[in-house]
Amino acid sequence: MSSLHVTCPGGSYEVVIESGGLQSLGSRIQSLLKPARCLLVADSSIVDDHLPVAVESIESAGMELARCTVEADESRKRISTVEAVFDEALKAGLDRHDCIVSIGGGLVGDVAGFAAASYLRGVDFIQVPTTLLAMVDASIGGKTGVNLPLPGGALLGKNLAGAFWQPRLVLADPSVLSTLDPRELRCGLAECIKHGLIGDPELISLISSERDALLEADPAATSMLVERAVQVKIGIVEEDEREAGRRVVLNLGHTFAHAIETDESLDLKHGEAVSIGLVAATALAEHRGMIEGDWADGLRDLLAGIGLPVSLPLARDPAELVTRMRFDKKVHSGRHRLILPSCPGRVDCIDDVDEESIHHAWMQVMPS
Repeated sequence: MSSLHVTCPGGSYEVVIESGGLQSLGSRIQSLLKPARCLLVADSSIVDDHLPVAVESIESAGMELARCTVEADESRKRISTVEAVFDEALKAGLDRHDCIVSIGGGLVGDVAGFAAASYLRGVDFIQVPTTLLAMVDASIGGKTGVNLPLPGGALLGKNLAGAFWQPRLVLADPSVLSTLDPRELRCGLAECIKHGLIGDPELISLISSERDALLEADPAATSMLVERAVQVKIGIVEEDEREAGRRVVLNLGHTFAHAIETDESLDLKHGEAVSIGLVAATALAEHRGMIEGDWADGLRDLLAGIGLPVSLPLARDPAELVTRMRFDKKVHSGRHRLILPSCPGRVDCIDDVDEESIHHAWMQVMPS
């Protein structure tokens, strides 16, 4: 077991990484918060696998338990889903001394966290991530939110409504990854690679050397990976809780990814969109002379070797994709602001990137 401490103005908490740790969930909540009631917001994909363990643990610790299920689908990441969580909280009689617990992937954590930040102007929140992506990224740092319809109503803008609301505890149990869909596991590896590009080149080496073990969800390999990736995330969010400065680097690849995710017909998961976004970002960095072509090719090969997409599955109009990027939260006064790699373990925030260069980057990820 390892326990990593997070200290932010919005709250300090532990990230506990422990194989088999899900069984201790109830006792940890009771010891930390002593709530009378918990609302467990569960990812629909884990109902039969890990939910019974969490339920038994919470009930055995003497807390009243209410439950609701959220479908882990991007189309459900809406205000209406948060309202459904509110309804269950009201039915259960949750007050400010109680807590909301999220168990599942990053999408469910975002929804449940936004509900916790808003219900009664804020109740305690516990994150129990069950995907690799959520363990190393989404569960840490307090970002919560849902998508909003873009003008015209046909597309959803990513995370345009939300709040910063730090959890009181993050409990990551790497043993649950053995039941994770291989596609979801690969998605988590995309985020780990992103963390390595931002602040720990050895993470890239670890993923490359332990690729087969990680793809098989080997407990020792995944525990080591989770701890190392979490350390990168903690170092950044402690320095900049609310994305006023350095935290923006965590958006490496995500500005492109969010534009991809607005197109539901592409049928890509978040980590897959991030993989393509990383390729586009490195292509743009190469185009600007920030990195060498061999470096960009090496990243593409690493992602492809894991089984992640490095190009769009269907051709799309680059001009339309550039237009979607104008709704990104980092855009300021109409100017594009992108995070681009400059060397292994370092990225730079580039202001006012011209749309012709962005168009070029999109062309590098079109299907051949």
